[in-house]
Amino acid sequence: MAYDLLTTSGINSFVSSYIQTESAKRITPLKTRQTKYNNLSTAYTSLLSSIDKLKGSLATLKLRDSSSIFRAKKAESSNTNLISATAGSGADEGTFTIRTNQLAKNDTLLSIDRTSTDFSSITSPGTYSFTIKTGDGFGSFYLSNVSVTLEVSDFTNGNISYSALANKIKSAIKDDKAVITSNTVSGYFASSGSFKINLGGTETEITYSEGNYEDVIDSIVTQINNISGVTAEKIVDNGNVQLKITAVNSSKYIQLKDDTGTLLTQLGVSSNKEIAASGVISASSFSPVVGSTQFSISSKNTGYNFRIMEISDDAPNGLLNEFGINLGTNRQAFVQNENGEDTAGFVHAESDLSAKFLFNGIEIQRDSNTVSDLVNGVTFTLKSVFTTNDPDVLISVGTDVASIKSKIESFVNSFNELYSYLRKNSSSVSGKRGILFGDTTTSSLTSLLSSSAYQPLPGFSSDVINTLSKLGITFDVNNGLSISDSSQLESAILSRTSEVELFFNDTNGFAETLYSKLNSYSGANGYIQQAISRLDTNLSQLNDSITRIQTQINKNAENLRKQYQKLQSQLAELLSSQSLFTNYLG
Repeated sequence: MAYDLLTTSGINSFVSSYIQTESAKRITPLKTRQTKYNNLSTAYTSLLSSIDKLKGSLATLKLRDSSSIFRAKKAESSNTNLISATAGSGADEGTFTIRTNQLAKNDTLLSIDRTSTDFSSITSPGTYSFTIKTGDGFGSFYLSNVSVTLEVSDFTNGNISYSALANKIKSAIKDDKAVITSNTVSGYFASSGSFKINLGGTETEITYSEGNYEDVIDSIVTQINNISGVTAEKIVDNGNVQLKITAVNSSKYIQLKDDTGTLLTQLGVSSNKEIAASGVISASSFSPVVGSTQFSISSKNTGYNFRIMEISDDAPNGLLNEFGINLGTNRQAFVQNENGEDTAGFVHAESDLSAKFLFNGIEIQRDSNTVSDLVNGVTFTLKSVFTTNDPDVLISVGTDVASIKSKIESFVNSFNELYSYLRKNSSSVSGKRGILFGDTTTSSLTSLLSSSAYQPLPGFSSDVINTLSKLGITFDVNNGLSISDSSQLESAILSRTSEVELFFNDTNGFAETLYSKLNSYSGANGYIQQAISRLDTNLSQLNDSITRIQTQINKNAENLRKQYQKLQSQLAELLSSQSLFTNYLG
């Protein structure tokens, strides 16, 4: 019947139909445009990513001077089991012969072997100290002052075993810090001046003025505590004051030097370089036979200039003496005895500590088996002593063709990634248009890549490398760049290195020129980002329009619903009156 429309289901169906019709007419076109803009924005974002990737490859190719990738060098060894070599950028090219006669060694001191459970002659708790003097690698020395604290709990019935004593010495060496402690002073210091604190080779000037020692040291403590890696404190004892300086890093020495006044003299501070024992030596104990304890101290660095120069207890009957290594400057040799006690001493003679080798027939010595100061940019690693029958090792240093070629290949790949993306998305195939078809920005970018790929560089004469094709790199309009002649490219890198370098990284070279032109497209103010920004604005406006229209449609639909619901009520009243009238007439 006609009034079926005024049923609840009829009203719902009518309102729903209204919403669908209005949405199809007013919102669907906007959403279609919204989808297009979103797809365009995604395409531009992908395009921007490909541009940035190509710029990254070009940025590598246009590096100059010491950073130039065309200065990459490669070192090759005729026998890497005996000697290997590496070459850095800008290394000197050449061919070198090397013959190793002696490898560098860590200076090693071995103690007497003791029965582990036997008691030492140390019977009193307290602090015991010893001093180790080691070479600093430059002809001077470091001092390490080690303190070992023996507690009452370390003793059994007033005795301490050799095993326990060795462990205490090891721990003290491991935990040692470089500390400079002055004499205790008091009263007035009538002078001014400055000195330098040297922390691992970095010097800082510390100034002081006349005044009470307490104030003078306060000022010094404040200045030193502003230096990273070192701490200072003032120690007060019955009116006397003392300066204490500690290096935080165990591998760095501290030194006070170059006093223009007399303060360091008054404080009793020497100019020695103090370093933590753990920064220059390592200590260990082992059991050459079951039930025995033997102590070992080794320099952390190899070579004569890092040797153990002196090792001494600071007082008679000290801890080193218990293991026979209170040697002072004596370098007696270690002797292992099959029957009875070993003779404590050094495993290697001083003359055996450094590496010795022939380099192009010249006798050379170094502290390390890794030699990087012989040929500019080249590091040699000595691995084994040569036998009589071993021929000299030949080290050849030259252009690293493979490394340079790989950077050029990376450029070709990133160029093609961008070029292929542009071709695919800006062309029309079988009536199907790419998302960027007709876009003037991408069209100009495609033209830029094409012209750069095959045109000669302006300002480069024809008798030098001035096109990619002279490097064996050709361009095809459909596929982009390809290394069509790998041998030609490798030959150019090897024999015409300077020309190849200039072609790419000269201020007017290929990489610099193309990189600069791509800047117009990339970045926050580039054409691509501007296009994305315009799309974002349009999308925002579209979203607002869709929301506004949808709200309007929903409002109109609700009004229609209310109108038809009113008619529904009126119809219900009419039908009810009709029923009453019919019943009345009987």
